[in-house]
Amino acid sequence: MNKKTIYKTLIEQVEYEVDLPEELVKKLAYKRICTIKYNKIKFNATGFVIYKDIIIIIFPKSYKLEDDNRINIQEHIQVLFQTLLKYKNEANVDTWEMDLLGGARGEYQGSLFIAYRLIQDFVNNGLLIKEIKNKTLSFSGNIDWGTTIAKRQPLFSGNSVIYTEIISRKTTVDSQNQLIKLQKYCVYMSIEKFGWLFGFDKDNHILDVNDLNIDVSNAINFLTMELNSTYVEREVIVINLIRDFLVGVDQKQNEERIETLVTPYFQNVWELICSKNFNSQYSELKQIVPKLKWEIKSKAVTQSQRPDIIILKERVMYIYDAKYYNVDLNLPGWQDVVKQLFYAHTIFSNIKSPHFKIQDKNLEKKLKKIERVENIFLFPSGDKSPIKYIGKVNIENNDDFNDIKAYKVNTFYAMKCYIGKELFNYNYQIRN
Repeated sequence: MNKKTIYKTLIEQVEYEVDLPEELVKKLAYKRICTIKYNKIKFNATGFVIYKDIIIIIFPKSYKLEDDNRINIQEHIQVLFQTLLKYKNEANVDTWEMDLLGGARGEYQGSLFIAYRLIQDFVNNGLLIKEIKNKTLSFSGNIDWGTTIAKRQPLFSGNSVIYTEIISRKTTVDSQNQLIKLQKYCVYMSIEKFGWLFGFDKDNHILDVNDLNIDVSNAINFLTMELNSTYVEREVIVINLIRDFLVGVDQKQNEERIETLVTPYFQNVWELICSKNFNSQYSELKQIVPKLKWEIKSKAVTQSQRPDIIILKERVMYIYDAKYYNVDLNLPGWQDVVKQLFYAHTIFSNIKSPHFKIQDKNLEKKLKKIERVENIFLFPSGDKSPIKYIGKVNIENNDDFNDIKAYKVNTFYAMKCYIGKELFNYNYQIRN
């Protein structure tokens, strides 16, 4: 990690003493990322805020960090970063949230995203290759027969033609090419500031940039000319990244910008995480969810039922609801509980109805064999166990509905599974 960079790790919806620059706090409050009350600050979003050399990392509700283990904390930070990038690319977010997440794909305005893509390209592909083509009288390299025949006199021996002076064609890599120098500089500076965030240390690769003094304005002009003279796809991508990086450096000399990768809707991230990790079959099973039947003259569009996650497991159907609650401080209320109970009741009644029919007859047979529907709440947690049963809820003095079981799911481990760093069978852990 760059020693000049200060980073703070916080938890969403937890109050802290204000120890941040006043101008930063005002800008964050204006963007609705945080609220201030009695010199206490509380963040209403999860993710990353970058301002000058300060990086603020806000973890989700109920999160736990081991403050005495720096390497462990950096892994948590890297996993959160990759989770938000994946969410940003997969979810259907509105304009305001996309702006808080750093802008639309291809329109990144912050150095964080440019740095990430520069490092990612460098790790996957290495430096760009610029070649110098030389023609020489030495016998090394490939013989350039066209030039040799055109410029050298042959000797004739019987039916043979002999060239005593052969011109060879030799290609070498131009390591001093200005474009490669600029790429090395931008990758080095990206690693210097953000490499630790992406799990990449500058010591992993030798990038000597000590001899490179950058005139940003001239470099940007040079890159613009390079763009007009190349049609190689990767070169075009990398040149644009280098130029955007240098433009960002130039702008930062004139203004103090806040860079963000945050979402105020981590409940949507939590739903995506749980949907993937529990292998939701909603896209296949959504046809079994009954629709509202209005008997009224109106062209209004009615909202349909939309359970988060539906799973078929032998003769049981599971309906999961990913709830973004800190259950130690707050619990779902009447609306959440009744809605979940109603999902189970109406879906089970629908598939058991003599009028129930779907096009997929094999699926229809499976559904007819369902004996019961289980309701489950999934809460984020800092507990060490990947998933843990913690209790249940029902409506008092009412035997018409089954209980809704409640589980805590370790957020860190769930995010690692979501981004593909771990594999775990969550459904196997659910009580029958």
